[in-house]
Amino acid sequence: MAEGGYDLIAKPIFQGIRAQRLLLEYDDERSGLFEPLKEIPDDKIAVLGLVTTKTQRRETPEALTTRIKEASQFVPLERLALSPQCGFSTSVIGNRITAEDQRHKLSVIVETARRVWG
Repeated sequence: MAEGGYDLIAKPIFQGIRAQRLLLEYDDERSGLFEPLKEIPDDKIAVLGLVTTKTQRRETPEALTTRIKEASQFVPLERLALSPQCGFSTSVIGNRITAEDQRHKLSVIVETARRVWG
């Protein structure tokens, strides 16, 4: 629903929120760059929502691994995690993706996590 990176809100939100994990959407260009991640305090984990749930786009473990390594320039790998950018039905009408697409996306997340953190 919103557009733009985390640049303007990173410091006050990331440092002020009382949460252990920050679930961040990074599935397309509108999310901006990873540089705002440097504002995440050492006691928090950044969960990167790199896998879109809005379209049938087929992410690959290779591409996701590359993105995670880019993010690790700002947050250590041990404080990063991977997830879909949101749920598979983010509105009343849902998203136009099949159950097979959903299974594929989840399996790519598992395979990528094994490669990166396994």
